[in-house]
Amino acid sequence: MIVRTTKQLRGTEREVHAPTWSSTRLLLCKDGMGFSFHETIIRAGTETRMWYKHHVEAVYCIEGEGTLEDLTDGQTYRIEPGMMYALNNHERHVVRA
Repeated sequence: MIVRTTKQLRGTEREVHAPTWSSTRLLLCKDGMGFSFHETIIRAGTETRMWYKHHVEAVYCIEGEGTLEDLTDGQTYRIEPGMMYALNNHERHVVRA
């Protein structure tokens, strides 16, 4: 059984920072679960372009708001608490907070 808290991972290699986001990686490939699980904070007033070529991803918003733009078809979606999106076709996308 794997039991971890974000507090335990602060200041370790599992806490990653970039100009537009910070992420705590609770589960990674090396944990052998077949998926990863992260808590990510997107900084307000930022725009982050992303593309996951080799894996799919699901995102669930707990707090805050922003927009998600699908760069494959130009559609834009409102991100708000309770909203989930899944990148099941490796869509290139932009998250604006």
